Amino acid sequence: MPKHASRLVLLLAVSSLVLTGCATEAAPEATTEAAATATEEATTEECVPAHPGLTTVEAGLLTVAAYEYPPFSAIDGESLSGAEGEILHAIAELECLDVMVQPGTGAAMIPAIESGRADTTLGSWYRTAARAEIVLLSNPVIIDQLTLISVSGVDSVEGLIGNKVGSTLGFLWNEDLENILGDDLSLYETTQALYADLASGRISVVVDTFPSGQAALKNTPVEGAVFNVPAPDERVVSTTKPGQTNFPVNLNNPGLQEAINDNLDTLRESGVLGEIAEKWGFSPTAVAETVPNLL
Repeated sequence: MPKHASRLVLLLAVSSLVLTGCATEAAPEATTEAAATATEEATTEECVPAHPGLTTVEAGLLTVAAYEYPPFSAIDGESLSGAEGEILHAIAELECLDVMVQPGTGAAMIPAIESGRADTTLGSWYRTAARAEIVLLSNPVIIDQLTLISVSGVDSVEGLIGNKVGSTLGFLWNEDLENILGDDLSLYETTQALYADLASGRISVVVDTFPSGQAALKNTPVEGAVFNVPAPDERVVSTTKPGQTNFPVNLNNPGLQEAINDNLDTLRESGVLGEIAEKWGFSPTAVAETVPNLL
C-alpha cells in the first residue's frame, strides 16, 4: 500500500476506534491499546517507491539546489514551496524520499547539478540546447512566457531600446537582450534586488515571467506597473516560442530523469499538477502535456 494511502487508513482506523469508545464507554483500555496497535502497524509499514533502486546524492534523500524565485520556488525552512517546490515534494513522496534543501544563488543552481552536489534544482530553468549538453533535462514542468513589466507600458522588444532594463541571471533571453541593449541591460542575482531597482527608478523595465512578476510586486509594490507580453521578435528567441521549465539532473543519472518524467505524468493525470499550478497563480494549461522543445 502506498505511503499516503496507509496514512489515510491509519486516520480512518483511529477515528473509528475513538468513535466506538465514545459511544459505548465500555473498555477504554482496550480501545486505547487497539488504537496504539493500529498506529504501530501503519507507521512500521514500508513505503514502496514508484521506481525502486534510484540513485541519489544521499541515500533516502532528494537533494534539491534551491533559490528564491516565487512563485516557482521558495525556501520555507527545511522545505520547499512555490509551484515547482510543491511538485518536487510530491515527486519525492512517490519515491519515498525526503527533500534536502541546498540553498544558493540562481547562478549556482545548474553547476550544483553538473558537479553532482545536488540531484536536481528548481526555479524556472528552461529546456535549452546549451543546458542539454551539461545536464539531463526532464520533460516540461511549466510552460512560461517572457513578460515586460514597466510603468511606461513598454510592450515590444523594440520599445526596450533607450531604456534601462533589468533581468535575473540565468534566463535564456539575457544573451539576446545583451546583443540588443548592450550596457543598458543589468543582470541581477535575486528578484528582490531587481524589483527594488524598478521601484527606485534605477531601471525602467523588468524582463521576467508573468507569475514571477506578480509575486515580486506583492513584496515590492511599484505604483502603475503594467504587464505586457511582447509580440514575437526574431531577435529574442524566447518571444517566438514560450520556454518550458524542467527539473534537470546529472548526466550520469538517467534513472532519476526517467523517474521524474514518469512521476510528472502520474501527477498530471491525477490532477495534482493542475491544482498546484492554480494555487500559485498559473493557469492549469501551464502544466498541460506538451511536446518538449529546446530553446
